[in-house]
Amino acid sequence: MHQILFYIGPFPVRSYGVMIALGMAAGVALAWFLAGKRGRYREDVLNVAFYALLAGLLGARLWEVVFDLDYYGRHLAEIPALWQGGLSVQGGIAGGLLAVVVYSRKNRVPFWEFGDILAPGVILGQAVGRVGCYLNGCCYGLPTDSAWGVVYPPGTDAFIAYGSTPLIPTVLFEAGWDLAVMALLIILLFSRKPFHGFIATLYFALYAVGRIFLEFYRADSLIIWGLKAAQATSLATLLAALAVMLYLWRLETGGRKIRG
Repeated sequence: MHQILFYIGPFPVRSYGVMIALGMAAGVALAWFLAGKRGRYREDVLNVAFYALLAGLLGARLWEVVFDLDYYGRHLAEIPALWQGGLSVQGGIAGGLLAVVVYSRKNRVPFWEFGDILAPGVILGQAVGRVGCYLNGCCYGLPTDSAWGVVYPPGTDAFIAYGSTPLIPTVLFEAGWDLAVMALLIILLFSRKPFHGFIATLYFALYAVGRIFLEFYRADSLIIWGLKAAQATSLATLLAALAVMLYLWRLETGGRKIRG
């Protein structure tokens, strides 16, 4: 576990930033590959990638700053320091989603069908990025005496909070969950989907379920109004995803009845 992988002159190359970059590249590559297999939207994947990744980074940082405004209000100079950590997955998803919505409307790309192709790549990027969180020693779990407990090295946020006490590596469990969801989404993508948007909405629902559960074991969660912000927003995401899924299903089945 190394926060700094190596130096280029006096400049450190941090594992967190490297894994975030690799996650972005892997997510785009998978979406491009799946688009090719589906025979459509390959060019759109490349066209939207830059804007979605940029909006995702901005959204991830903004989300973190807003929910931890007490800290960043006193450390304004740290707000642009993305390489040190402090990127919210949920904020990144929101920012990237907004970029895809704008791109789809501007270029008349069917949003839900396009979203089905993008979803597996998005969650792959999340999984790889979570490994960066682990290497950075942030997003750590509660103390544990189980065999999977991890002792984080000095200098990490986890060590500052708990010293040499073994902690649950929640981000690695989340990465595992993300990869399992990705595999399921890919299988369903090449099956007979009940409607366009099924893969995309299922992605939101399954990610939210995993995040709600894992937040019970997180020790550094952002708190707002006495609640864990990630759990509250994940619950809202889950309910919204199920509602949209039901709406799209009814729209599809209603259209079939009319056509019939």
